Amino acid sequence: MPFSFSAVTNDQRHAAGEYLNALLDRQKTPGLQYIFIDADEVLFRFHGGYADIKRKIPVRDNTTFNSYSITKTFTAAAIVNLAIEGKVDLDGPISSYVDDFPYKKSPTVRQTLQHTGGFPNPNPMSWIHGAEDHENFDKQAFVYKVTHDNAELDSEPGEKTAYSNIGYVLLGEVVFEASGMPYDEYVLKEIIKPLSLVGDQRISFVIDHPETHAHGYIRRWNWLNLILGWFIDRKTFLEDAVDGWVQFRNFLVNGEAFGGLIGSASGFARYLQAALRVEKPFTREMLDLMWEIGTTRSGERGRGLAWVCGNLQGERYFAHTGGAGGYYCEIRIYPDARRASVIMTNNTGISNQHYLDSVDRCFLKNSE
Repeated sequence: MPFSFSAVTNDQRHAAGEYLNALLDRQKTPGLQYIFIDADEVLFRFHGGYADIKRKIPVRDNTTFNSYSITKTFTAAAIVNLAIEGKVDLDGPISSYVDDFPYKKSPTVRQTLQHTGGFPNPNPMSWIHGAEDHENFDKQAFVYKVTHDNAELDSEPGEKTAYSNIGYVLLGEVVFEASGMPYDEYVLKEIIKPLSLVGDQRISFVIDHPETHAHGYIRRWNWLNLILGWFIDRKTFLEDAVDGWVQFRNFLVNGEAFGGLIGSASGFARYLQAALRVEKPFTREMLDLMWEIGTTRSGERGRGLAWVCGNLQGERYFAHTGGAGGYYCEIRIYPDARRASVIMTNNTGISNQHYLDSVDRCFLKNSE
């Protein structure tokens, strides 16, 4: 039976608030933000819990979170923008844009964006450095080491869909080579600046406001916490447990293009709103390219360029999640209904939690 989005009612707000408060009450996360929008305005907004448990600092609208792989959609936008300008060949080999390419065969840029390139995907939990060490971090040394330490493709290019953070590390190098600008500078200039972010709308590659950045957490007795020392130096990145949660010190990821953005739910909502409006930084051509679902050689239906396609109660959407040590987030856009949503949490998440499946459902109305 078809469903569609309608104007938000008090009953719908109440149902969404109950679900989000339950996430906090059941200690699924110390804190969270959620926002549901149409092309013109915010229809529902929620924030709750703590950005800092020890100091009892609450999550507010201007609180920022590490967004991890949500960044991949910005990387795709940057690549597609360069392709439209004739500076990147989506169906050309990615090796032509990357120095010291260690793989014997080269996937195309498009295959890399769609996760069909065959690149390996080692655990990225260790790909972080302290926020205070960012100015001295050698990104090019990281790119060289992570690719050369994992220099064998897992499958033939185009053979199957298999998620790879390394592929997106390399796409950051494509942006650098094609634009002549470091990846982060290009994305800030061409993708983020046109959004004209104001007030609580924040997106950056650094923690611009440490006083309003949410600390990341992991449950003390979570199995992942027990093995976390295999991936990171606990003394460098973790603090003592508080109320059953172990707190991370502020950190950034080593390769911005696979997961480096820091932001607030309202900032990412503004990004989705620009897509709904088809306004800068987006064009219709960009969106059509990014949302075209690819297939593997065997005919398996895969992903768009970074984006994943799905369906909730008969409503088509494009989405991406982002999660690892300390944080878990989801973004989603319903292009036909012209609605979008964002949820950001400061609890460790390494798999899709499907939070938006549950909370967005509160705003669906039977349209028979």
